[in-house]
Amino acid sequence: MKLQIIEHTVFKLHPVTAEAISYNEKIGVHCDTIFEIESYSEAEENHLKVNFLSPKPKNMTTWFVLSHQVKLLENDEELTTSRSVSSASFAASNSEWIWPMTGTSMGSRAEFGYARGRLHAGVDIGGYTPDECYAASDGVVDYIKNDCSGAEGRAIYIKRSDGWEHVYFHLQSIRVKVGQNITKGQWIGVRGGSGFGYEGLEIDGGGYSIHLHFEVRQPNGESINPRSILPNDGSVPIVG
Repeated sequence: MKLQIIEHTVFKLHPVTAEAISYNEKIGVHCDTIFEIESYSEAEENHLKVNFLSPKPKNMTTWFVLSHQVKLLENDEELTTSRSVSSASFAASNSEWIWPMTGTSMGSRAEFGYARGRLHAGVDIGGYTPDECYAASDGVVDYIKNDCSGAEGRAIYIKRSDGWEHVYFHLQSIRVKVGQNITKGQWIGVRGGSGFGYEGLEIDGGGYSIHLHFEVRQPNGESINPRSILPNDGSVPIVG
């Protein structure tokens, strides 16, 4: 039997809200990932209790997940999308980078490049609700800014072992600490609307009331277009 993730979710060691448990008791899991499972049963608060076969997420046999965010499959013919990846690929980190969340980009003003008279050094992933943000790659939390002042608002800077850095601006809340080791796909915060002293308002003319500004920086500190190294998997289409 297989378990298919049909929207970004969190595996938890307890059937409660993700906010109610510590970061080391949960992992973020991206849409279209598929796992081999041994069994499942219904649990409290609309969760499923799932027993996984190898390779097991984070080497744990049992996790809880919200039932409406997954689909149980009896065979491969039931797969709902051609973009699905196997649990083996997920466990083995088949790619060094993933998008930190799904969303949309409203054309050039939200893309990497010169916009509004300056270099826009990342991609704005837009929406109108606070949604969970996941680490785009492995690394160590290098710096955190936990207030809504300045252009970046609440921000997380994560540095990889090879010196590359991934950066997240305009967060509503932050779920990691400086010096913490981070794995790709780990829940690190919640997208918000912080920046320039505001909360939940439109940021810098980007066209969204709430969005995540995401950057990738080379070891020399120079920003590059995230789309040049992140997968072209439809997570953040350009709709403008």
